[in-house]
Amino acid sequence: MNARDIKVIETARELLKAHGYFVDNLWHVDDIHFICEQKNLPTLTNLEAMEVFIIANEQFEGETGLCWPQLENAVNCYFRRKALLVGNLSKDFV
Repeated sequence: MNARDIKVIETARELLKAHGYFVDNLWHVDDIHFICEQKNLPTLTNLEAMEVFIIANEQFEGETGLCWPQLENAVNCYFRRKALLVGNLSKDFV
């Protein structure tokens, strides 16, 4: 990220905070890429990583919030859904 991008992100965070949003724990697509790397899963595009966040949000657990294990589950769910769409459900994702 360049300095301009960092400034824009910080400005957006401050604006959200000023309107009552908690934004101190923002997730990034790099977190999803890291999970895939650690689990030896195929590399996802940034758009696919954002789909993983959507899945994690669909499975949101109010008591734990959005946490690392939930993101790992969402990654697995993403690959299961993708496998079902192409008809190649493997044991690794069941």
